[in-house]
Amino acid sequence: MMIIRQPLYIYPGDRLEWELDRLRQLFSATSVKSSELGPQLNNFFLLGPRTPRTASQLLKHWGLTLKQSSDSTPMIAWGVWMPPQNNPLHAPLVQVYRPLRQSGDRPLLISEQPLQPGELIIVTEHSDSLVMLSPSQVTQTLPDHLQWFVWHSDLSLKTFRPISGQPYPQIPQLQNPVNPLDYPGPILRTSPPWLSDFYPEITFPLTPKSPSFQLISLLPSEELAALTLALNDAPWTRQIREESSHDICNLIPWIQSRACPSIVKQIVWQLQNPNLKRKVAELTGIPVTVRRELSCSRLRPGDRLFPGENPPSDGKLRVQLHWVLQVPDSQQRPWDFRVTSPNSPEIPSIVYAAKPNSALCLLIEKDNSYEIPVIPDNAGDRLSIVMTFE
Repeated sequence: MMIIRQPLYIYPGDRLEWELDRLRQLFSATSVKSSELGPQLNNFFLLGPRTPRTASQLLKHWGLTLKQSSDSTPMIAWGVWMPPQNNPLHAPLVQVYRPLRQSGDRPLLISEQPLQPGELIIVTEHSDSLVMLSPSQVTQTLPDHLQWFVWHSDLSLKTFRPISGQPYPQIPQLQNPVNPLDYPGPILRTSPPWLSDFYPEITFPLTPKSPSFQLISLLPSEELAALTLALNDAPWTRQIREESSHDICNLIPWIQSRACPSIVKQIVWQLQNPNLKRKVAELTGIPVTVRRELSCSRLRPGDRLFPGENPPSDGKLRVQLHWVLQVPDSQQRPWDFRVTSPNSPEIPSIVYAAKPNSALCLLIEKDNSYEIPVIPDNAGDRLSIVMTFE
């Protein structure tokens, strides 16, 4: 039997029955049948794998368990197909996770994109990745005509083939549960822009129970556009690790160069002003006195960031501001920034949407981390300025 460790993405066209049977032969399965929709785990539906020994190591980090199926017939693979005539706006989001060994097999989101009309996704029980489906934000339910399949291996049965001309049963719908794994974080709006306001009155005390918020906006729109354009000429350095990849630019040395645009120098001087530390302390309630980092980050299509900054080893509280300048032009990213608690998987993650000219303010301590999901193809770059205070 062939062992396939990654999900398969296939467009069968008008030959779905033939493709299902071709996969049956590829998997050395004895049958392929219609299946009910995958197990619902909070606001996700599991596609596969479903054997406890394979899925449990990832699900346990979310405080979830997978019930043992009463069907003793060996399962080889699971599939889901979206008919080509379905509305793409109703497509569920396909999320692929892999265990990150450096973090004790914590789930790492490596792919997140909507299921395309006409697309068939297959996950074998030997897969190293866990594939979940999340309902579209438009419908909050799975599409009516979504079809699920299972490939069996039972030598006591004759080979089963789909019957031509007979449709597969439609999938019953379940409402989106009230307790999702992710929930949106708090948003603060300020006018005039926060960097331009010498004594802003807005505050949000950061605590271990409320470790983050999103601040909108920081800079007048004309200055933001000029800054974003100027960063195209930044001296980027590529950083690639097993769990992340992005470009970085150390802004301090760059502004010493004659080639550095004046708008970049102007903004960096503003960020170096000692008054900024006072404003950050008043905004977050954390008595920061020193700025430790001032850099620019660029994520291109295919890039992602995980995990975030390593937790401080000296016990000091740190505040990090991720000032998002430009966001990818894509509807495939329902969230842009997620704050997690690696040591407490039962605590729901906090997510924030992609909003230009906003700052994600995060309390960096031993129980917090963050991640930025994959930038889809043809979506443009994500630009941000990162500042760390302590």
